[in-house]
Amino acid sequence: MTGKKVMVLGSGRVSRPCVQYILDKGHRVTLVDVSEANIKKTLMGHALGIPVVADAKAEADTLIREHKPDVVVCLLPTAFDSDIAKICVKNGVSMVGASYTTGEIRNLSSEAAGKGIKILFELGLDPGIDHMSAVCKIREIHAEGGKIEGFWSVCGALVDLGSNTNPLGYKLSWAPDSLIGASVRSARIMEGGKVVELPDGVTYQRPFLHEVQNLGWFEVYANANSLPYIEAYGIPEVQNIYRGTFRYPGWCDMVTQMQKLGLFDTTHRNLAGYTYASIIREITGCRDATTPAIDCAARFLKLEAHSLAVKKLEWLGFFEERKLPFENGSWRDAVASLYHEKLQFSPGEKDLVVMQHRFSAVYPDSKRKIYISTLILRGNVDGDTAAAKTTGLPVGIGAHLIATGAVKGAGVLMPTTEDIYIPSLKELEKNGILFSEETIDQP
Repeated sequence: MTGKKVMVLGSGRVSRPCVQYILDKGHRVTLVDVSEANIKKTLMGHALGIPVVADAKAEADTLIREHKPDVVVCLLPTAFDSDIAKICVKNGVSMVGASYTTGEIRNLSSEAAGKGIKILFELGLDPGIDHMSAVCKIREIHAEGGKIEGFWSVCGALVDLGSNTNPLGYKLSWAPDSLIGASVRSARIMEGGKVVELPDGVTYQRPFLHEVQNLGWFEVYANANSLPYIEAYGIPEVQNIYRGTFRYPGWCDMVTQMQKLGLFDTTHRNLAGYTYASIIREITGCRDATTPAIDCAARFLKLEAHSLAVKKLEWLGFFEERKLPFENGSWRDAVASLYHEKLQFSPGEKDLVVMQHRFSAVYPDSKRKIYISTLILRGNVDGDTAAAKTTGLPVGIGAHLIATGAVKGAGVLMPTTEDIYIPSLKELEKNGILFSEETIDQP
């Protein structure tokens, strides 16, 4: 096999497993990032690696025209995905990304197909591995004559218990802005054939507890819109569908109280001279600057000052008479600054990825079964985190499949066709990313 040219835009938290996989397959990788240090850490001196220190978003069009890659991999923040996809389609270059497919990206499908190029999105952990593993099992059940009555899929990128050293039970294995954005995201699920709407972060008010065998108890809340996957997974018969997120217990209550305080508001303000405590006083209408901010928050939320949610906000630093590290921004920016400061992994610590699917199936002889597929993976922040492996590797595999002509379709694609998910799951298994399986016969 003659190696192809792959351009990777962005060298952040998840890039190294992706880039190293592509390099190991014999492809040349042009890695673009503003940080030379990040590029060196990711390429690791590989002979086929080409470092380019540049603004990947601002200079993408020029770089693609100059380097003429066969495939572009976008590992930039989600907000840039649509623009990069448009640039790739304009230049007739295939592309792979880990994020959700937006309407803007879907609108590019006809033009991309007309040029014979592939824009493959939703190929990370969640979305990505979840799609591929779910569709593989669903088609197996269908092949045996079964129908899917219920589908439940939940994933969490967490801190491993042995490294869980803060009261929030969470550390950042991805960008704080993405974590905060999810705190006000709407969700849609289906229960008993009826659509249930959970707008503007209401999902955090409807968590439930779930035990993962041999791992412990977690909190679960619905994540984003589950309904498009009825068609994407080929399960029109399904009556219950739920896609959600794992967190350690207590996360949802804290986020709910932060929502009530309006801390995720994005209104731009002049914040010169503000402290974290003065934000709380302004939000809660406490006019007396001598009133402790913790008391202002507790009264506003109708909670005791010793309640867990309030104590977590105290630990984060929201009641401190400490000036903000910026003079212009939003309440949400203040949250991001504290998350970035307080939720970092320390050297030697481990992260944890947990994903579980539950399929409820009925067969022509009226027998019913529940199939449970569980992925548990730990990583080390001194090497590659589990979040980096499970997000970066699928993208790298997708780039390799496109580069070698293994992907048959054209236009905007998802990893729900056999030419993508079968080889991808095999490669993931070779790299230690695999599911355990359990079957429960129902009376």
